[in-house]
Formats: sequence, structure tokens, C-alpha cells
Amino acid sequence: MRFKKDVPSFIKVIVIGILAGSLCATLDLIPGNNIWTFSSFSGSLGFWAISATLILMQSDTRLLAGINTFIYFAFMNTSFFFVHLMLPLRFPRISTLEDATQQSLVWLIPSFICGIFALITYQARKDTLPGTIALSLPCGLLLYESISLYSSVFVNHKYLFQSLVDTAGLILLVVLYRKEKKKIPLALCILAVAALLIGYRLVMDHSILQY
Repeated sequence: MRFKKDVPSFIKVIVIGILAGSLCATLDLIPGNNIWTFSSFSGSLGFWAISATLILMQSDTRLLAGINTFIYFAFMNTSFFFVHLMLPLRFPRISTLEDATQQSLVWLIPSFICGIFALITYQARKDTLPGTIALSLPCGLLLYESISLYSSVFVNHKYLFQSLVDTAGLILLVVLYRKEKKKIPLALCILAVAALLIGYRLVMDHSILQY
């Protein structure tokens, strides 16, 4: 699926965002006290990284990648909060239409920031060193979160679903966008990003486990 600078493409991005937000909110209905922990899916950085990277990389231009990423996250967050309002979900901040609207507006700021970062990550389409580094950012994040999640699977017996999603996403992004990039530099960059994130987490929390 390619996203062009036309109305049908923008509608596709909006629909994908609404479906993603609705899915995340609906999964919150499922209790999180088991090994799969479906209800934590909306908080998975991996899911955000995978979906956003696919959206921006399938956009025809750098500017369009930024716009589409902003639109995707804006509608994803909006649908997430409004589905929480309509369904009996565990989200104490959302109990009225005003709450849902307020939260949706607040999350426009992170959505805009993600759109800005998409302009940088779009470099991953190119077979250059900056392109290799750009691709290593979401892939490194997925590797870091996969390590953290699999550790929690073995220690706390939780987050298996997210672990599998992150692993599949990492493989998918590398297979789709590595093109002619040199394998060793790409692998080293991915490992470096993951190592930095693990180091930061250990310094801040003294643990890499998800709780």
C-alpha cells in the first residue's frame, strides 16, 4: 500500500489510525493478569514504532511521511479515548465527552512531535549511512523492548503477546527496508541503539523488566 498526496490516501491513513486506536482500547477489556497481557498492547512502544514506520516509509515524499504520521497518531489517540468512553474500560480519566475531547487535544502535541521525527526516519528509505542509522532507530527500539519483554515473560510470566509482536515487527522492518544496506553496519547500529536504551533503563530503574 502506497500513500500519495491525494484524498483517498489521507482517508486510508485516517481509517488505519481509527482502527489501531479502537483495537488498543478494546484490548484493554481483557484482564492483564496472565502471560499474554493483551491489555498492555496500547502502551507498547514497539507497536507505535512498527505502525508509524510502516506508515511513513510507504509515503511518497518526506513531507508526506511527516503529515501522514501526524494524522495516523492523531486519529489513533482520538479513537482510543472515545472508544474508552463508549465501552466499560479501566481508564479513570475518561468518564465524560469533555474528558475524551480534552485528552484527544492534549495528545495532538505528541502526535505532532512524532510527525517531526518521521521526517528524520524517512531517511531509512535511502541506501546511505544516514539511511542505515535512521532504520536502526525503530529497529533498535524494538530490539530493546523485545529483550525487556522476554525478560518479563520468564520472570513475571507476562507480556508474551507484546514480545511476539515486537519480534515480528523487528524482522518485518529489517526485511522490508534493509535493501542494499550493508548488513554489518546496520546490525551494529541496531545493537548500539538497543544497548543505549538498556543502559539508560538500568541507570534510571535498575531493571529492564516490564511490570
